[in-house]
Amino acid sequence: MTLDVLVLEGESEVGGKARTITRDGWMVEAGPSGFLGGRAELDTLITASQLGAAVIPANAAAKRRFVYRAGKLRELKPSPVGLAFSGILSPGGLLRLALEPFIARSESKKDESVWAFAERRFGSEAADRLMAPATLGVFAGDARKLSVGSGFPKFRELEREHGSLIRGIFARRGRGRAGGLTSFREGMQSLPRELSESGAFKVRCNALVRGIERTATGWTVAVDGDSAPINADAVIVATEPWAAAPLVQHLDAAAAAALKAIPCPHVTVVALGYDSSVRARIPDGFGVLISRGEGIRMLGNLWETSIYPGRGPSGGILVRALLGGAVDQEIGSLDDSEVLALAKTEIAKLYGLTAEPVFTEVIRIDGAIPQYEIGHARRVAAVEHAVDAIPGLGITGYGLRGVAFGDAAADGMHTGEKIGAWLAASAM
Repeated sequence: MTLDVLVLEGESEVGGKARTITRDGWMVEAGPSGFLGGRAELDTLITASQLGAAVIPANAAAKRRFVYRAGKLRELKPSPVGLAFSGILSPGGLLRLALEPFIARSESKKDESVWAFAERRFGSEAADRLMAPATLGVFAGDARKLSVGSGFPKFRELEREHGSLIRGIFARRGRGRAGGLTSFREGMQSLPRELSESGAFKVRCNALVRGIERTATGWTVAVDGDSAPINADAVIVATEPWAAAPLVQHLDAAAAAALKAIPCPHVTVVALGYDSSVRARIPDGFGVLISRGEGIRMLGNLWETSIYPGRGPSGGILVRALLGGAVDQEIGSLDDSEVLALAKTEIAKLYGLTAEPVFTEVIRIDGAIPQYEIGHARRVAAVEHAVDAIPGLGITGYGLRGVAFGDAAADGMHTGEKIGAWLAASAM
């Protein structure tokens, strides 16, 4: 069965949050900087886009991760000895962490926050100093509000299967390990751009959808500025939760309410490019997460030229700072000059820099990262109920079952496959 697929993109270019900006020899990612390789769905998309030769693994230095605490950059080493000497946890905190294998698993089915889960398993100090910064790095979110079952489902899985995260990690070591951090030579937007140009489906940019309607024979889709709606046999809504909610309001009020209830706070990305004079000040590595209460507003920053080749001119150092999120929503009220000044000041403080950046880029992202807060599973269930009850409707996007690039891509593919199967069955 041949499908005639039309993608309606509200923006002027494809990619959504995966947007790559190239200027003056610098390459800046507005959204995700990479993905974990080895995932079947992404491999399929990469093959379809003929981007196999453009795939680049992260540099070996990207395995080094840091946390800023008590006024110092502290490396997160994967070994117990390395963690003990990092200064991230006190002796008491390390002892409590070491007791994790002896903490009984929880049999409760009640939704639990990331922080509460970490405090129960590892102690409050590890929850504050390790899990809270990690939650900022993934969701730009508040660990005390986010659901561990929805946001970090593997943690709950390890506890259920092994009774302990530490025992579970050792049991799974070398088995089913995810691939390494990966990107594309020309940036993350390469994949959606190449797919859109492959000819396998049609794409209309600057096509903002205003409404979808179920009819006796299928669907109609109203696009802003079009004189007549588009007729379709099936519709997939693949956008942010806040944008999807009004589209399905008249179809299923409960699903619309669930989508609307998923917070998506503002994030600002500030990219600062420096010349080689700062190289001795900024470590080779992936980047640093900032513990709250350190007098620094940014959530963390990535050392992009240490992660992938080709992210800056020869000798240049590109630092990408992330600000805002669920823990600092006031960042969105600052104008570009204010947030740029803030980022420059805090980067200088972090690394002891006196040099001014030779390149700057400010990227403002409203409704940036969906927050999988307590009760998220119920909200997803409400959306899935609507999909099951309304023939020819699919709803996907990173607001539901994973915010990572690979998760969103996989969910979109699975949704498309379900709609394709439904259309094939309907045609019999």
